[in-house]
Amino acid sequence: MRIVAAILFSIVLMHCNAQSLKINDAAFVQLNNKRIATNKTGMTILGAWGAANIIGGVAGALASTNQEWKSFHTMNALWGTVNIGIAGIGYMGARKEAGQILTCDKMLGRYESGKRLFLINSGLDIIYIGSGMALISYADDLDNPARWRGYGKSVAMQGIFLLVFDGTMYALHQHNNKQWYKLLEGICVTGNGVGLNYTL
Repeated sequence: MRIVAAILFSIVLMHCNAQSLKINDAAFVQLNNKRIATNKTGMTILGAWGAANIIGGVAGALASTNQEWKSFHTMNALWGTVNIGIAGIGYMGARKEAGQILTCDKMLGRYESGKRLFLINSGLDIIYIGSGMALISYADDLDNPARWRGYGKSVAMQGIFLLVFDGTMYALHQHNNKQWYKLLEGICVTGNGVGLNYTL
């Protein structure tokens, strides 16, 4: 009887673990889809900003007779081209991710790497702002000061926008941090099999 009871208990335990596994995996998938949707929205905003800078920059450069503002608009158009390219690559990458089937450890890994990328970009954005301010400050010491002041104003403005953008994207992902790691207290499928995780 004890053997039969042990077998029945094992079957019940396996069933419970299987149900927990399904629920946990579904929660991971939901969070991962939310992460992808956030990235797609972010890339759409970045692309729109890039397009606005290209249109406004080209129009402004053609219309301006002042060298400083012509340089400002020209640099904006160049930044817009880069931003719209990055946004396009990022958006297509997010769409590709949406069709992938990933284990929960890989979902978590991509979540963490995404946060790190936005954090690193925020540091670069501060450098852009500083570089722009330096160009404005030292323009008089360079050839064609008006041109460099225009470039500096553009670089500083772009850096400010990107700092707000990257900081917001990081904050949106970080907001879900507790939900991601709460799931690690349960069972999930990893690349090496099924694991039981518990956080103290």
